Amino acid sequence: MKAQFILIALLINFQLLAQTIKVTDAEASVKFVFMDDDVTGVFSDFQFIGSVNLDDLANADFSGSVAVETIDTNNWLRNGVLKRKYFKFKEFPRLYFKSTEIRGNGREFLVRGLLTIKGVSKPVTLTFTKRPSSFYAGTMINAADFNINIHKENDRNMVQIMINLPYTMH
Repeated sequence: MKAQFILIALLINFQLLAQTIKVTDAEASVKFVFMDDDVTGVFSDFQFIGSVNLDDLANADFSGSVAVETIDTNNWLRNGVLKRKYFKFKEFPRLYFKSTEIRGNGREFLVRGLLTIKGVSKPVTLTFTKRPSSFYAGTMINAADFNINIHKENDRNMVQIMINLPYTMH
């Protein structure tokens, strides 16, 4: 009886340690601030295609995409111009991120990967923080690196990106 109890306790503890996290796509948000013009916006239709086990970050995958067509800056005219002129959403319907390296502990970690916009892939580092029911990350990119030149001067095309990934434990 004592041996069975110990075996059950070990199995329960192993399962608790090896719990994986499932990102809730429908509640995820990818927000941005175009710094020079103080324009804020959000992308929807988030699709997480990775896998996360906080006890094995070296083998985790923080990859996903958002639909360009869903861009919302709270200005329908600007949304249309961004989709057609700058993002060419019919030719490039989604923005992609594919992680290549993850380091850190279960509470804070760096995710390095490739961000692909309009067929242009550039390395990006996201700093993630684990919150009680979501992961939060932020980074800065230069939109000109992805052939999105709102302004002629490259330094005026800086964009802050904020990602919130709600999750459940499994």
